[in-house]
Amino acid sequence: MKSTILLSLMVLAIGLSLNAQNLDKQKTKVTYTQLPLKPLPEEVTQYYVETDLGYIYSGDSKTETLNKIKSAAEIGHLEKTADQGAKLLVRLETYYKSEVNFQTIVRKEKRDDKEVSVTYHFLTFDYKYPLYFELTLPGEIEPFYSEFSNGSNQMTTYRSSEYRTSSELSNWWNSNYKSVQGKLRTDLLNKNVSDLRQTLDKFFSYRKNTLYTEFFTVKKFKAFEYDDIDQAWGIAKLALEEISENDIVFSDAFNTKMEEAIVIWKKALAESDLESRKTRINKKVTEALFNNIFLAYAMMSDFEKAEQVKAMAEEKINKRAIDNYAESFLEGRKERFEINAGRIPNSL
Repeated sequence: MKSTILLSLMVLAIGLSLNAQNLDKQKTKVTYTQLPLKPLPEEVTQYYVETDLGYIYSGDSKTETLNKIKSAAEIGHLEKTADQGAKLLVRLETYYKSEVNFQTIVRKEKRDDKEVSVTYHFLTFDYKYPLYFELTLPGEIEPFYSEFSNGSNQMTTYRSSEYRTSSELSNWWNSNYKSVQGKLRTDLLNKNVSDLRQTLDKFFSYRKNTLYTEFFTVKKFKAFEYDDIDQAWGIAKLALEEISENDIVFSDAFNTKMEEAIVIWKKALAESDLESRKTRINKKVTEALFNNIFLAYAMMSDFEKAEQVKAMAEEKINKRAIDNYAESFLEGRKERFEINAGRIPNSL
């Protein structure tokens, strides 16, 4: 009986797959210029960097540490000077480690089919390597923005491996104290410097960004042809080729071509029938078309129409229908356009 039911389910699954259209994901990527989240006044065109280093431990290279910080302290679209413009102060405070705590933990283990309690020894301590920066505008005293990169003013806890005896733990610690501290300083400095670079890029720079686009086409299925969907993708692909890495607002040529593609996708949507799998524009194809239109409007910076398409898709399909990545792109782009309203160049 069970085998009969299983066979029936397999036949049903095969039948469903044979009666379902297959989508093709047309994946491309475009590079464009992204707006800053905390734009500087338009009259600020220059900046300079000041560094302040705390105590550098023996074995750490002061030159290498300074070079790491200076390479991250960049505001891409501004001219870097010796002492003119906005001041970017970066201060590396002295590495701090708390007292070491020697601790034990008891674990239950099986020995010869018996459960026994085994005590293990380990140590912990807290540490931090604060990296602070502040950006001050020309003629101002109070910083325009400041923060500790990567929350580096907060302590991080280190926990050693576990040892069977306290003497084994002590021997390991005495032999490796300096190397452990050196590695912790290096790792934390690298993380904090990386966060500094990303923060300056995200907040203040007009930076190059990559968008990974995904438009859908449909494979021919039985008597159904999808030449119109292919045609729309061909037009959208030409639109993508109009984007330059210096573009902030995509060009009129891009918008014109995308509008042509949208007209075709919308015409196909008019055939949508969610109840039948034996129709040209079924539920799966309908969702794909909504995603195509949503992404096109998002790239055109027509946020209102993109959000209308999202609402229509979710109402019609009765579920979250828009791709998370595309929706995240829309939200991020819309936020930046709102923050920079009134001062958005088409291109740099």
